[in-house]
Amino acid sequence: MVNRSRHKKTGDIPGWSWIFAAVGLVLTIGSAGFMLYQGFAGDSPPELVIETDGVVPNGRGYLVQIRVTNRGGSVAAGLVVEAMLREGTATVETSTITMGYVPSGSQRRAGFFFSRDPRKFDLQILAKGYVQP
Repeated sequence: MVNRSRHKKTGDIPGWSWIFAAVGLVLTIGSAGFMLYQGFAGDSPPELVIETDGVVPNGRGYLVQIRVTNRGGSVAAGLVVEAMLREGTATVETSTITMGYVPSGSQRRAGFFFSRDPRKFDLQILAKGYVQP
């Protein structure tokens, strides 16, 4: 004689299985919706904000520390940034860096080396160009 009380019907699905299935469905639909939104909305260009974090004496020169924030919707690769020490209309000294990769919504730190004290001049820092990967 077979004990039928030990065997469940194949149609009986535990409640926790329904919960996990619902969570999986929500995640799948959400992911697909996000990808469709990104595909149709398009990425906005990089929006780069450059801020100085300080000037530090360094050996025989000076280091200007900067922070680059990309607030835009796409990556800036190979970003070229130039810093100039100016006195009036004359450029006294320049320094250039190339940042390999600045992802959207991120920050990168870098520094410029100068032989003269940047605090005694008008320091101008400009993003010169980038490549879209």
